[in-house]
Amino acid sequence: MSAEKTIAPMDLRDYLVKVLGWTLLEEALRDRLFVFSNPLHPRRQLTYPMDSSAPDYQEGVDGVMEKLAELTQQHPETLLARAQAIKDDVIRLRVSFPGNDQSLPLDFAATWVRNTEKLLKAAACTVLRPLPHHPRLSLAEATQLVDKARFQQTEPGSFILKVACPVMAMDAQGSLDFDGEDTPFVRRVTWTLRQSLVKLASAIEQDQLPSLVEEMKTSPAPVISSNLCEALAAMHDETVDNTLDVDFAWSALHAPPARAGDLRRVRFQADYFGRIEEVRRELRGDHGHREDTFIGTVERLDGIMDETGRRSGDVLLSLLLPDEDETVQAKVSLSSHDYAKAYRAHAVNGAYVRVKGRLLPGRRLRQLTQVSRFDLIGDGQEATDGKPGGAD
Repeated sequence: MSAEKTIAPMDLRDYLVKVLGWTLLEEALRDRLFVFSNPLHPRRQLTYPMDSSAPDYQEGVDGVMEKLAELTQQHPETLLARAQAIKDDVIRLRVSFPGNDQSLPLDFAATWVRNTEKLLKAAACTVLRPLPHHPRLSLAEATQLVDKARFQQTEPGSFILKVACPVMAMDAQGSLDFDGEDTPFVRRVTWTLRQSLVKLASAIEQDQLPSLVEEMKTSPAPVISSNLCEALAAMHDETVDNTLDVDFAWSALHAPPARAGDLRRVRFQADYFGRIEEVRRELRGDHGHREDTFIGTVERLDGIMDETGRRSGDVLLSLLLPDEDETVQAKVSLSSHDYAKAYRAHAVNGAYVRVKGRLLPGRRLRQLTQVSRFDLIGDGQEATDGKPGGAD
């Protein structure tokens, strides 16, 4: 076990005592040693130095983990990971699907990670300001929570994304009612996220989505937002047709709320995600198109060349929605004149375009139609109808 994977002395002590039930022998403290006994293992003791700077500290930790592995029939690395997470609420998201489960489309994997961040931000914003739709997910506390969270090593079992949220990482308050006012902010967020997911999955399974939407719209403190639904819906790929399982492991230093109830995993089967998208639209009030001027970037050029050598056709844009802090992917069909501008924008790193048109509703890839304006921002030259070269 390498020094890079060590653990603080007090954290290991808390794990042994508060999680595994070992007893600390106080008489050994005078020698700057932590010594533990357990009535279930009367002939065994666990010992390591109290000071992480001691020359044999890592050797002592390794010895504790090896003895525990022998006694519990678990791998030392697994035990160490659990001990290191004693201060964390850990969210475990598992994607599974039939057939070839050895790989995921790279685009979907990136979307999965990105929307896990959005899921946390949505829960944090709900704790701070409960709303059925958050115009922005950029509240300082939500951003800070994501900054504090850590991507953990994955584990066997299809594709698993693990996020550790240090329970005591932030000193902030929320608006939702909890068992006690001293509940840490991060625990409020992770607990709210779990309650939101449970409530949403249950409503789908019990065919109660209309009443769920009405409850969220009229409640003074709704726990489900359109933002959460959007992040969740994006964790389904139509080609992969995956299921999503979400587990929560609570920090051993802070017990779950007294009303916790059933703490089993939350499962969203492949056919749930279309219904989640319906809830998102209802909570957001997104029933039709949106006509506006959008700012964005050109992500991909899919046009074709005509007989005159000029290109026109489909372009993939990433658009920033006005008055919000999110981007959407939209496909637009451009004339050769506007396609030349899109080509120039795509060729310049960080270049932005301005486009006026009608953005149709959708979940992942949306359509932009009736384009009346398309300009490269900061481009002083008028676009020509000339051939844009190798536009692909």
